[in-house]
Amino acid sequence: MTNRLFPVTALFLLLAYGLVAQAPTLKAQVEGNLHLQTLSDREVSTMSKDINEQMKAYNIPGASVAVINNGKIDWVESYGVIANGTTEEVDESTLFQCASIGKLITSIAALQLVEQGYIGLDDPVNNKLKRWKIKDNELTEKQPVSLRHLLSHSSGLQDSYGFLGYAPDEEAPSILQVLNNEKPSKGKRSLEIKTVPGTVEKYSGAGYVIIQLLIEDLTDETFEAYVSENILAPIGMNNTYYDDNPEAKLAHGHKAKGVPLKEKKYHIYPEKAAAGPWTTAHDLALLIIEIQRAMKGESTLSIKASDVQEMMSPQINNKGLGVNLKGFGGTQAFWHAGQNLGYTGLLYGTLENDSGAVILLNTDAGERFMQEFISSVANTYQWPVMRSYKILDVNKEDQKNMLGTYYSSVKDSRLYIKEKKGQLYLSKSEKRKGYRLYRVGDNHFTFKNAQDYYKVWFESNFTTLNFLEGLGKTVSLQKEKQKDT
Repeated sequence: MTNRLFPVTALFLLLAYGLVAQAPTLKAQVEGNLHLQTLSDREVSTMSKDINEQMKAYNIPGASVAVINNGKIDWVESYGVIANGTTEEVDESTLFQCASIGKLITSIAALQLVEQGYIGLDDPVNNKLKRWKIKDNELTEKQPVSLRHLLSHSSGLQDSYGFLGYAPDEEAPSILQVLNNEKPSKGKRSLEIKTVPGTVEKYSGAGYVIIQLLIEDLTDETFEAYVSENILAPIGMNNTYYDDNPEAKLAHGHKAKGVPLKEKKYHIYPEKAAAGPWTTAHDLALLIIEIQRAMKGESTLSIKASDVQEMMSPQINNKGLGVNLKGFGGTQAFWHAGQNLGYTGLLYGTLENDSGAVILLNTDAGERFMQEFISSVANTYQWPVMRSYKILDVNKEDQKNMLGTYYSSVKDSRLYIKEKKGQLYLSKSEKRKGYRLYRVGDNHFTFKNAQDYYKVWFESNFTTLNFLEGLGKTVSLQKEKQKDT
């Protein structure tokens, strides 16, 4: 009896004293495997870096992250300092500017007003705006600008990306002064509709400023008050503020190479619906979870599942309502990045397994680092997007059977599977070599560094080729029989 128990007892003692190596936690796996999303013949672990090493390499002063798994926050962590030259460390309550990530909050606020009957998604917004109007022209006569257009960056406005911001002690303009380009506004772009609304995607920060004004006009409240009462408080985002100078621990902004902003710690933005609030990675993780719950009709907010499903549906290209979308044949994930002077952030949420991640940095040069972090999370938690794949070999007999011409009567098009120096290629032209195909699953092929955009697979003993481009529909092509020679 004693002899049988001894091995178990011995193992318990070894584990208790740390003499047996234990598998790293999921958190440790993420922190130790930062890498850019890739397609490679090497294992990801051979290309990975430690999170602290990468922060030093990229001169990133501080970071705050949160990871979601199965609809719950799995872990939250902070790294570095609030400002270079100080020893004060970033912690879970340290506030960062999330910039355009705040557009998700704005979108939810707009959808709440749709649900409550204040406005329809396809109603002309000029019919609801009270203090300012979009200038009509021959293009808006064909199609008036709607809330759907503003939310999906397809209104026809050409103002492009962000805003310059104002120093904390500088006079900031009102929202009307921003829209009219009146001093002290620093805006210089004319807010004219240049394309028929709904026909062209063009990122427009001004479109969200118009939504900010619309929310105020419809509710007779300030944008900040409405959002705080109807979104932030109900879902417990207690460390999220639209105040210009919140009385809290703030991460100071930095430019490239970790250079602090001169004579100021940060900029402020009156374009709150577009440039976002001060917040934490933890609070934005709560926002992701709320969106995931809302998709199932379980939201604590005044919003229907059908409204959020519309938010997650392609409106134009890969744009939803206030979010960017990823997936094959349907939305599998939503994301948004943000950048203000001195700050960057990135948010991802998946819909299949209710996972996600947020990363906030106090530098405006952190894009690569953020992508490496998200890719590490995606690989560790097995997301459907943002993962890296190892290239797999193709059976020689299978490869031989794949070769040929595939025809689609629906699209009236042909695709050609070719072989060159032992490698597979897919081409739209019989004369051109085309793009190399890589096998990344049992029957899953894609192109170099395009694993989130293209998927190719075969059926019926290689007589059918299926081609899927991102959120579009699958095109099935039948193999043409070779003519007898």
